Amino acid sequence: MRALVPVSDGALASDEQDAAAAGRLSLSLPPRLRLSPNGATMVRMRTRLCILASFLSVAFLGGCGGGSDGPKCIPGLTVECPCPTSQHGAQTCNASGTFAACVCATPTLDAGGLGGAGGTMVPPTSSGTGGQVAALPDAGAGGTGGVIVPVTSLADASTTASETGVQTITDSGVSAEVGALDASQAVAVCGDGITLGPETCDDGNTVNGDGCSSTCHLEFRYKCSGSPSKCSPTVCGDGKKEGAEGCDDGNTMPFDGCSEDCQIEPNCSGTSGCTSQCGDGIIMGSEQCDDGNAASGDGCSSTCQIEPGWTCTQPPIGNEMMVPAVYRDFKFQNPTDFEAGITGQTTASAGIVNPDLDADGKPVFTGLTGGAIHVASQSTFAEWYRNTPGINHATASKLTLWNNGQGAYVNRNGANGDQWAVTEPAYFCGDVGMELMDSNGSPIPCTTGLSNTTDCDKEVAAGKVMLPGSCTIANGSYTARFIVSKMDGNPLFFPVDGDSFTPASELHFAQVPPYYDPQGTWPHDVDPSGKDILHNFSFTSEVRYWFEYETGKSYQLNFVGNDDVWVFINKKLAVDLGGIHTPVEGSVTIDGTTASKFGLANGNVYEIAVFYAQRQTTGAALELTLPAFNTAPSVCTPL
Repeated sequence: MRALVPVSDGALASDEQDAAAAGRLSLSLPPRLRLSPNGATMVRMRTRLCILASFLSVAFLGGCGGGSDGPKCIPGLTVECPCPTSQHGAQTCNASGTFAACVCATPTLDAGGLGGAGGTMVPPTSSGTGGQVAALPDAGAGGTGGVIVPVTSLADASTTASETGVQTITDSGVSAEVGALDASQAVAVCGDGITLGPETCDDGNTVNGDGCSSTCHLEFRYKCSGSPSKCSPTVCGDGKKEGAEGCDDGNTMPFDGCSEDCQIEPNCSGTSGCTSQCGDGIIMGSEQCDDGNAASGDGCSSTCQIEPGWTCTQPPIGNEMMVPAVYRDFKFQNPTDFEAGITGQTTASAGIVNPDLDADGKPVFTGLTGGAIHVASQSTFAEWYRNTPGINHATASKLTLWNNGQGAYVNRNGANGDQWAVTEPAYFCGDVGMELMDSNGSPIPCTTGLSNTTDCDKEVAAGKVMLPGSCTIANGSYTARFIVSKMDGNPLFFPVDGDSFTPASELHFAQVPPYYDPQGTWPHDVDPSGKDILHNFSFTSEVRYWFEYETGKSYQLNFVGNDDVWVFINKKLAVDLGGIHTPVEGSVTIDGTTASKFGLANGNVYEIAVFYAQRQTTGAALELTLPAFNTAPSVCTPL
């Protein structure tokens, strides 16, 4: 440890060498209480606090070299000197090794108040009044100093008349002299259990995932209080804004200004671009940073500008991007727009919705009829994307999109971002009982020990890979499927399978449509035993996200769906794939040619809204592609 004493310019000087020469171990101020570099307050120390290594006791001496010798003159060291009653004096050792003249001044009390006189202390009790314990990490004028028995509070020292005015600081209490440390000059040290300065919590460690992050900031979905901080999960939707919540409007539905996880959403109510408020964790407009709060002193100011001496960055999006979604579950024939019994339609029906969203940001039915449109009325259509008790059940969720390597993100079939495998059959892959054997003498399925070449052998020779789990037995022979290509999107998109609003009697098997099965066999979705998996049909989805338009960049967004898919950019229709039909493709290019059509201006952020409806068994395919947009809060660190 180091004995730190301020020099005349407010910096801290070390007296280690002097302490070592005297055979003593110097004590330091706790890291939390060290003066900041710009601190104007000078701690006036008449003596240095030392531990006699040979006696294991703390003593207040006239100096580390001995009370009667006075303090040793070390250039830059400032010590107390005698002054008239009620005044304190200070003199500084100059470069020549001599002390300058004593300067006397009348002291002022700081926020800590006046400490009481120290009494003689014998563990575990004290016979004196002791010094005061300050509420802040600071104290006022201290009691007289004296010998302290180890494992006791420095705030309860015994009286020694010749050693008045000695400042001591501990974690449990402070006995300090007039004009000593000011709380505003303390330095935050993450992990010490004291919340200070830019910290929003400090739980005594630097571990992530416990509510208080490794940089001592509140973590998503947590609240913390106390010192050291005790953290617990928040409850989004309870109407109480707590902890890391940016808002709480009493529900967990997104797209109403407060997201499903109680974070402030961008305001995209107009058509001139979305706006956001400083502190919502999303960088927009003139903001240089946004760390999820509106406090200064943590690197990102209350106006979301990077503060001097700091650097702020956004963590990269990575391989996946989570976008908010609302899924609404419907029952068959309620309304009659769902499960209408229309099959065989392979093209979309354009013109079902207006070219602009309404004031609520929802699509509006035009009243068009005929073909595979099958919408009963404007009122039934309005229920598709609005929460309607008794008609639908809404669930807020997040849809995972995966990096497609082209600056955009797309949904996929696999839980880990695996693309859908388009396959072809290998009808004969050997007979059961004639397999090759592994090193343990066990048969290897879909192989043969005979000299003849099987269909599986031909596929492997062509460089193709067998679809995992596809090797099965039929009539005593092996058959399998091999991967021909891979596709984005999901031919088995069933996000409401777990919603009990739909009765079990309406659950139905699903088939993979020809778009994802070029052979057109409409294979069933089955479990490993070959049994049909039953799914929940008749539902809608609403996805909204944001993107920043930059002149000179081109954004190619692809969409596939059965049934209805509508895409709106800045509230204007961009992709129109309406009606009940098998999977149909659509796309839109956002560039300098189309920017005016959607009212886009360089540097502004706009909303993309994707509306989907699954209205007819037995297929449910969806592919949506969105531009990359980073919503991660800034992480600021001092330079």
